[in-house]
Amino acid sequence: MSSGGSIPFDRAAEVYDETRRSTAEASAATTDLLGRELEARQPCLEIGVGTGLIGLPLHRAGIRMIGVDLSAPMLGKLVEKADGHLPFALIIGDATRLPFTDDVFGSALARHVLHLIPHWRHALTELVRVVRSPGVLLINIGFNEGPWQEIGDHLDARIGETARRVGLDSSRGAELDDALAALGAGARELPTVWEESELTMERYFAEVEAGVYSWTWNVRPDLLADAVVETKAWAADRFGGFNQVLEPRSPSVWRAYDLP
Repeated sequence: MSSGGSIPFDRAAEVYDETRRSTAEASAATTDLLGRELEARQPCLEIGVGTGLIGLPLHRAGIRMIGVDLSAPMLGKLVEKADGHLPFALIIGDATRLPFTDDVFGSALARHVLHLIPHWRHALTELVRVVRSPGVLLINIGFNEGPWQEIGDHLDARIGETARRVGLDSSRGAELDDALAALGAGARELPTVWEESELTMERYFAEVEAGVYSWTWNVRPDLLADAVVETKAWAADRFGGFNQVLEPRSPSVWRAYDLP
């Protein structure tokens, strides 16, 4: 199906879990948190299901899942992780044009996907359309505080926001709340899940230069290279050694949007 301008993750399928992984403890906490919301609201649709970082643990916890993603290679990795078997229905499709009739799901979730969708409001409208009342949408758009955000903001300033972002980023949570309120959904913030990390600046900048993050794909290589060189110098002065872990512990915040 056409992407509608969204970014397919074909090129990231082999490295996605390595760069977006969660610890076993955080994954279990997330599964428990979301599972409590979803248990009475099944089946659950996950848009941008990817390699199943969220969907597979929920499936194994007994939640009936259906996954949609633009990328066949990403879905292939999910099946590979499920011992080569299809764990639940997986559909190659566009979140802005979901191939489902109205009111067929009890819930839906999206983790770190709305920033990849230029017309992210269309995706929200589609989710509200296919989830029946009283259902719930569970959305995580990331966190926008701390050293990594400072580094990201510095890169933005050197690259230009237009070149770097395509959809809804983590600094615009209030805009997400407003968009869903206009669709009739009430917002709740779920308890924070804390993520442990060993990410260093050395590894992060190497991954940026290697193009493993989706935001780099829309940036001219020469512009990206210059921005990285300048940001490395600034970060060394701001934070010190490149081998230190900048954020050993960071919050993962999910929002629940209740449909009347």
